[in-house]
Amino acid sequence: MKKWIWLVVILAVLGIGYWVVKEFTKSLPGQEVNDDGRTHVTDIYEVKYSSNPPSSGLHFPVWAKPGVYDRFISDGYFIHSMEHGYVVIWYDCSKLGTSSIIKQVSAHDEPAKESTDSGQLLMHMKVKPQGNMSWFTPENPPEVEIELPESFKTDSCKNLVNQLSEFKKVAKRVIVTPRLNMDSTIALTAWGRIEKTDSADNKRIEAFIKAYHNRGPEQTRE
Repeated sequence: MKKWIWLVVILAVLGIGYWVVKEFTKSLPGQEVNDDGRTHVTDIYEVKYSSNPPSSGLHFPVWAKPGVYDRFISDGYFIHSMEHGYVVIWYDCSKLGTSSIIKQVSAHDEPAKESTDSGQLLMHMKVKPQGNMSWFTPENPPEVEIELPESFKTDSCKNLVNQLSEFKKVAKRVIVTPRLNMDSTIALTAWGRIEKTDSADNKRIEAFIKAYHNRGPEQTRE
């Protein structure tokens, strides 16, 4: 009888060991991107990032809160969101024709480097911090700097946005936003990671969100 007990214990230990090794050696979703740093500036004109869309680097001291945005917004805000552990889902509807389809917290204490307004669209910080509020929401977004092209107003684009909006339910810190000039119809970014796809693949997108949500270099309570 004791032999059977020991056999069961050994098999259980081996099973647990196998599961642990499997979990810690499985590949993570997306691709790793070079960490471009996290310095605050107020203008990102001529800044070179390691990926498109960017997943780290020079950014504004103001960040975007979760939700679905209906306009093009500067990368400077979204990079700060990723620093706080957000996952950003970007979509480019110009590709649809060819593809297959808390507590309030302020920015970290590091001051922004002085920089002048380059005058370039989507490059300069337009939103100014108000008291303890260093962020904005889809209900009070930055001003429109570039109008959405017609390809972003089609029924197919609206359907795509509706699909992507469902991923807000996967985790709290998720942003959905339009973007031009991507290599793919959809891109997902978190701090130091990127995933590109041409379809709203539920398992693939959910896996990316769950892997990197709330894992940015700056831990915040929001």
